Amino acid sequence: MTKPMMRWLPQPTTSDIELSRSLGGSNIADLVRLAQCEWDAGGLRRLATRLAGIQLPDGQPTGLQAVRVLLLSNSTARHLKETLIGTGLRHGMRVDIMISEYEDPEVLLVRDYDSIVSFNPDIVVLAMDVHAFGLRPAAGNAEAAAAIASRAVDRLRAIRESVRSSFKKPVVFQTLTLDPGHVRLHVDRLIPGSHADLVGRVNAGLSDFVRSSGDLLLDVAMLSERIGQDNWNSARHWALAKYPFAPENAPLYAEHLVRLVALKFGKSRRVLVLDLDNTMWGGIVGDDGKENLLLGPGSPVGEAHCALQAMAKELRDRGIVLCVSSKNEESVALDAFRTHPEMVLAEEDIAVFQINWTDKAANLQALSDILSLGLDSFVFLDDNPAERAQIRFALPQVAVPELPKDVTEWIPVFQSACYFETTGFTVEDRDRASYYRADARRAAQLKSFARQEDYLQSLDMELLVNPFDAIGRKRIAQLIAKSNQFNLTTRRYSEADVAAAEADPRRITLQMRLSDVFGDNGMIGVVIADIGADAIEIDTWLMSCRVLGRGVPEATLDWLVARARDLGKGFVRGVYIPTKKNMMVADHYRNLGFELTGERPGGETAWELSVDAYQDKKPPIRIRDAVGAH
Repeated sequence: MTKPMMRWLPQPTTSDIELSRSLGGSNIADLVRLAQCEWDAGGLRRLATRLAGIQLPDGQPTGLQAVRVLLLSNSTARHLKETLIGTGLRHGMRVDIMISEYEDPEVLLVRDYDSIVSFNPDIVVLAMDVHAFGLRPAAGNAEAAAAIASRAVDRLRAIRESVRSSFKKPVVFQTLTLDPGHVRLHVDRLIPGSHADLVGRVNAGLSDFVRSSGDLLLDVAMLSERIGQDNWNSARHWALAKYPFAPENAPLYAEHLVRLVALKFGKSRRVLVLDLDNTMWGGIVGDDGKENLLLGPGSPVGEAHCALQAMAKELRDRGIVLCVSSKNEESVALDAFRTHPEMVLAEEDIAVFQINWTDKAANLQALSDILSLGLDSFVFLDDNPAERAQIRFALPQVAVPELPKDVTEWIPVFQSACYFETTGFTVEDRDRASYYRADARRAAQLKSFARQEDYLQSLDMELLVNPFDAIGRKRIAQLIAKSNQFNLTTRRYSEADVAAAEADPRRITLQMRLSDVFGDNGMIGVVIADIGADAIEIDTWLMSCRVLGRGVPEATLDWLVARARDLGKGFVRGVYIPTKKNMMVADHYRNLGFELTGERPGGETAWELSVDAYQDKKPPIRIRDAVGAH
């Protein structure tokens, strides 16, 4: 193993290394567990080789999301294949990769068109480095600099349009790093047309373009700055084999690329679970008393714990849900949390507290149930190595960062992991934490009612139904990308696809928000349907699991049937396409009164509802209709 570069990952033990060399058969679970360690390219290659050797009977699930990636590179990239496959295991994916290298992507897309169509990629990676653009310095010429950068961004935009028209797939773009062969002086950032200025202009233009296109951006420039440009590049490997960066950096590159790809398949971290003693503060509150805790100015340790809380608060402002899991006496721990003068986090910043003497794996499972979020969206931060090891063993879906002994080093390590990467940021993201805190209060209120019907009536719910619009477009695309469980078809649409549906008069589009006595739940549902000859044909129907059991599907169907009546259609039709995560809605249409009309290989089913025979279900939800359907 080389010097650790991803310090948030635990180092493989001697037995891990031996196991990686001897695995065979169908040990996918072992491969996934091993992949949680930091491996160099050789170790990841062994995991990829072992994965390739696993042959399961047809139809037997692997537990991994199958993803096909097309990587187009102007330089050498073949050596990245096994590294990316091995890294995919860490993120719950079985990655299949097609790499076209050493030429301009425009040439590759034409030359390899038939093989690309046959491969049928799910996502395209445009791995173009600075050498692809011929950014010849024009020092002191601002007009020429703007033109050079504009040509580079226009070229990327043209390639994107070619991918969209030919394959209709999302694209991962990369920022550029400086070419070490060019002059690098402090003054270069002040000189229009210097190499540094040109690279900065291209990266800024690329960022603006991706922001509007709804694609993904891999910030390779950030990675190179993090480890140092001299460490990122290898003049020798570029001269010998046209490697775009030093080969020892391949695992770091693969980790960040695969994490971005995973976002397109709904794999995102949204919950940070924090320990208290020696994590949020220094010391053990039950033994030391709150007055003796290390927190705040006066000691490096106290300041480091305050900085950790400030980081958590910033994440909360980005929409990350904060929870607490601590082995403590609840009254003692909460008193310190509420009254210590140096606490940065406030009680309202925490969605759910789990303070008890139960093992933390059980507490995390309870948090998952309360929040209606899968454990694969959790990150667990705890100073205790034994607690971290227990969670890694019992709940391998949970991300558990390794932490140095020195608390002052925690934040750089944690931030480097980029656990909470997203495809963008919306008002819904900002308010997400408050939604989940309100959910916890709803769950508490439910316990005071003997009947579910009485509880639902007490919520005084209102469902706001709007067509797609520019304001909601980014959030709609996020929901479509991330929703896996309550999602009838799991068809994925980009922001541009959402805009196209919005403008299509032959399509019905719904974005739904639910509010109640506890506040706004935010956008909780999306429907896309086609207006057919005799029916409304449901293409996409998804919902947030946070609002399960509140009558939203019934209210949505009442709306759809009313719309069908307005249009003079006799039926509402839909399909269910099964995945390993959406089995909870396998009987969705049956439960709503649809008739089964067809079954296809793979478990896909078709359903139909007669509008004339339908009786409104009238759940205890007021519908505020901004679509104007009825």
